[in-house]
Amino acid sequence: MSLTERQIRIGKNLGIRPISHGQVYTYQIAVAESEKQSISIERLQLIEDSLIQHKSNLMPLIVRRTEAYSEEEEYEVIYGADWCLVAKELDIEKLWVWVYDMTDEQASAAKEEMQQLLVNSVDENDISALIDQKLKPIYSKLNQVTSTLSSNTEKSNFDHKFTKIENQLQHLVSIVEAISVRIDELFPPPRKLNLVTAKEKEIDSALEKAGIYFKQRTAVLEAIKYWQNSGKILTWQNLKTSST
Repeated sequence: MSLTERQIRIGKNLGIRPISHGQVYTYQIAVAESEKQSISIERLQLIEDSLIQHKSNLMPLIVRRTEAYSEEEEYEVIYGADWCLVAKELDIEKLWVWVYDMTDEQASAAKEEMQQLLVNSVDENDISALIDQKLKPIYSKLNQVTSTLSSNTEKSNFDHKFTKIENQLQHLVSIVEAISVRIDELFPPPRKLNLVTAKEKEIDSALEKAGIYFKQRTAVLEAIKYWQNSGKILTWQNLKTSST
């Protein structure tokens, strides 16, 4: 028997109908002191696992409106106190509930009715297994979507970083080219001397700037004079031959 069928049966037996069905804040639900009994470790673990996984309860609680507690606590749990207590400890924000208007007698009868119905129902572990079976394809699909989004995001981030690096490299190349042009402007290559027409002082100054010692410069100048006076063709090659 499904939970909805149980709700209908309880309503018929007790002559009551739910006012509403939906989620309410957990802090709005009060738990009577008589309901605050110790929960078995197995039961506690089952409830914790379900609440942590689904962030709320899959099976709605039965609550009634009340003014017997604090201003915040507008409802009192009739059935599902263990779920409510564990949810409060885990700071679960909201819980699913069926809201009724009940007298104390009706609330007590509803609780007994639910307990009797659950005795003959499937085991809680079977319910959990059934829920997991139904939700497994959904989680699988969500994981695929998440994985795809993650992959696309990583690829997009990589493409963005690659483009950024490429732009930076292009900018550096432009800077290097500009510096190269500027260096050529500031430090132009030395002007070549025409050994036939150049004056002795110009030649000596050029040789000195090139790091040639005085004796070597003197020998070079003598060789140049020889070639100039002899009327032969003066080249750097025969100058080198004459000065060695």
